[in-house]
Amino acid sequence: MPSSLPSFEAFDRLLAAARVEIAAMQEAEPGDGAIAAVASQLKALQRWTRNCRCPSQAEKDTLNFGQIASRELENDPVAGSLYQLASFVTYWDATQER
Repeated sequence: MPSSLPSFEAFDRLLAAARVEIAAMQEAEPGDGAIAAVASQLKALQRWTRNCRCPSQAEKDTLNFGQIASRELENDPVAGSLYQLASFVTYWDATQER
C-alpha cells in the first residue's frame, strides 16, 4: 500500500526522527541484530536520498527494514514510522516529483 506521506520533506523528517529512535534503541540494546540492521539501512537510505534523489531499484532491493519491523519491532512505537518509510521508498518512482 502506498505511503500516506505527502512529500519528500515529510519522508525526510520521518526518516530523521526514526534514525534518532533507532539510535536510542541501539544504545539500550547494543547486541540486538535486528536493531543494528535497521540502523544501518536507515543510514544508507538517508545517504541515498539527499537532494530528493530516488534510490535505484538495486538500492531499494537491499532494504528490508519494514519486514524487520513487522517481525522484530511490531510492538515498538517506531514500527509505524518504519512501515511508512518503507512504503514511501517502495512506491517512490524516480520519474515522479515528490
